[in-house]
Amino acid sequence: MRFATRDVRRSVIVSLMGTTLVWYDFFLYVNASVLVFKHQFFPYLSPFAATLTGIGLYGAALVARPVGGALFGHLGDRHGRRPALVGALLLTGASTGLVGLLPGYGQIGFASPLLLVTLRLLQGLGLGGAWGAATVVAHECAEPGRRGLVSSWAQIGAPAGNLLAFGAMTAVSGALTPAQFMTWGWRLPFLLSAVLVVVGLWARARIEETPAFRALALTGARSRRPVVELIARHRRQLLITTAITAGADVVLFGFSFNYVLTLLRVAGLSLNALIALSLLAPLALIALIPFFGALSDRYGRRRVCLAGTITMAVWAAAFAPLLRFGSPPVLVFAYLLSLVGFAAMYAPQAALVSELFPSRVRLSGTAVGYQLGGLLGGTLATYLTAEATDWFKSPAVTPLYVLAVLVVSGTALLTLARHGEDDGSPAAAGPSGSGFPTPSSRPTAPAPGLPG
Repeated sequence: MRFATRDVRRSVIVSLMGTTLVWYDFFLYVNASVLVFKHQFFPYLSPFAATLTGIGLYGAALVARPVGGALFGHLGDRHGRRPALVGALLLTGASTGLVGLLPGYGQIGFASPLLLVTLRLLQGLGLGGAWGAATVVAHECAEPGRRGLVSSWAQIGAPAGNLLAFGAMTAVSGALTPAQFMTWGWRLPFLLSAVLVVVGLWARARIEETPAFRALALTGARSRRPVVELIARHRRQLLITTAITAGADVVLFGFSFNYVLTLLRVAGLSLNALIALSLLAPLALIALIPFFGALSDRYGRRRVCLAGTITMAVWAAAFAPLLRFGSPPVLVFAYLLSLVGFAAMYAPQAALVSELFPSRVRLSGTAVGYQLGGLLGGTLATYLTAEATDWFKSPAVTPLYVLAVLVVSGTALLTLARHGEDDGSPAAAGPSGSGFPTPSSRPTAPAPGLPG
């Protein structure tokens, strides 16, 4: 796929590599928490409690993500997109790599799980800033008519990272004996995260500051306190961003990649077919996401995203009846169809949320809003998937929760239409790539208590 300039190509490469490796770290932890951590770091707990504790640490990183969004959002809006992106990649890569070097409970006792929690929180901070920084860099380097396509490459990081994590764990466990894997082999995929550090250093040397931030620096229009300004002036956009992105996160973490596949196995799908679907799903998303990103440049972010959200809501509502009455081939076909809906919902979000905010607070708004959506969507979905079926004695609880969140996301998208804040197409976007008036085209009187 061709991109217009060298800066755009580099921004796409950095965004794709950065988000892929960051999500690789994140999904790698999920696999290791079930297979390894309960033995290495929580041997004093029962197997069930140890697994839940490991998954709970996964939720702890989700809680840290909004804090990371605010931290790196401030850095990116105040000092530059490049240091924010590089810093987030270095923090994530270093903290994940150190997990691979962490002594187990048998070596240092309770200090081992405490250090694991600390590294997990640092990883969450890094992820909180990495996605927003990568998205904004790609968005601000792209031409107005191609921002949906260019920004969507950052979205590929989630399925690509999931695929890499699954592949790394499978390859290592398959090449070693079970005893070797449990003793030291599980550490190898974590140590590969050192690649993130290399990518961060490479990115620092290869990418320039975005045109939008250079313009802010030249005119002295940078915000002194971007997060404070974001909350004071752009609360509605922040809430809309949180609502829109929560739907994608609840599908991504609590539905598509684990819960549904598990229930397909219960419904009679063979293990080989399940493994094939686990590989096919992220590959399909990698192909579909750029397509729908480009489609959003033609038809508008809101329209494409809303179509995907409605499709996923229908899928969530129909899932329980399908599971009860459908045959395995029908269930597989429905699952593959849901990937199309998810890609349509997920691909335009990178450009859509970037365009909701003026450039002086764009990184803060994008990062904080997206990570709050992850906190409200992904964290609760993770716990519901793990426990709610036992609580309520019904597998329909998680789909109902997914449906409720998707209704909220769809309502937020319709709110944009009512206020005329669609649609990301070149005709609707201002010079900064925002459907809102740009700072140069509207009064910018300082909010009370804020510097001008």
